[in-house]
Amino acid sequence: MPSIKRSGRTSKNLKSTRIPATIDLDLVNHFHLRDCSAASRAARYHAGRSRIRASEWRHLTRPDNGYTVLISTCGQDRLVGLAHLFWQECAPPEVAILIADDRQDIGVGTAVARWLAGLAAAHGHLVQQAYIAPDNVRALRLARHFGAIVDRTG
Repeated sequence: MPSIKRSGRTSKNLKSTRIPATIDLDLVNHFHLRDCSAASRAARYHAGRSRIRASEWRHLTRPDNGYTVLISTCGQDRLVGLAHLFWQECAPPEVAILIADDRQDIGVGTAVARWLAGLAAAHGHLVQQAYIAPDNVRALRLARHFGAIVDRTG
């Protein structure tokens, strides 16, 4: 899987560490609790969540559902993000991103969104869809920047 390159306020490159497996659930749930505030998790999941259930994780990691990617910084094992590109039956693929609180507002989400848009395009999807709460201004701005169809949930 190709690296996620970014430019901006920090010189560190991001890389997609790998497509996760079902055994990565503990790592992902630790990331949720340690690195993502309740507000960040609520913005991503549209509900108060502290973890992903095993049945949900199995669904998220099934290759026929799309891509789930663990994001880390080069040279570190620590997760800084979790991204999804879900195939949908009669709609553009859905994009969903969760970035660690200490990595927000420095271009990480933009780099990940750009990479997901490229991945979707490689599969013939030039437009993506995102479900975003009306008060999630950063996510709305990011989705508009990449031309995603926004479904304002709330």
